[in-house]
Amino acid sequence: MLDKAHISGANEVSQTRDGADHAPAHVIVCGNEKGGAGKTTTAMHIIVALLNKGFRVASIDIDGRQRTLSHYIENRERWCKKHSLLLPMPSHFAMPVTDDIDSVSEKEAWEFEQLATRLQEVDENFDFVVIDTPGFHSYLMRLAHSLADTLVTPINESFVDLDVLATFRPESL
Repeated sequence: MLDKAHISGANEVSQTRDGADHAPAHVIVCGNEKGGAGKTTTAMHIIVALLNKGFRVASIDIDGRQRTLSHYIENRERWCKKHSLLLPMPSHFAMPVTDDIDSVSEKEAWEFEQLATRLQEVDENFDFVVIDTPGFHSYLMRLAHSLADTLVTPINESFVDLDVLATFRPESL
């Protein structure tokens, strides 16, 4: 099973380029296989809360098609520019779409490399990385979940949302 140490090569404490010790970035993954559960909104609230506490935050949107977290951040940047505001912003990366790769194994290797590269950069420069996942099952989603130090799974209070996480029989509870 992959873990953050496999991808980043980090131990509990590693050294920056200047030789200073630092703890690896804490990885927070917002995930739920169901779309519309509030993953992206929750991710953005976590990002803003951490930034407002003074932490160095990176964000990764691994849904290259929908790019919802990327749109949130782009809208925040535009709002700040339009109103001459200086609000803290994460260092953001959006995974590109890989439609031009036909082989499943080649696509997974490419996605692994892209995520590994981002996490290596993050480990050296940030306290937290918040990863927003798509609302569907994919290799990249599973990979992100395997790297989580903290996993946040927002759900709506409907039986449909609860059924994604566990079998739920309303009549017998």
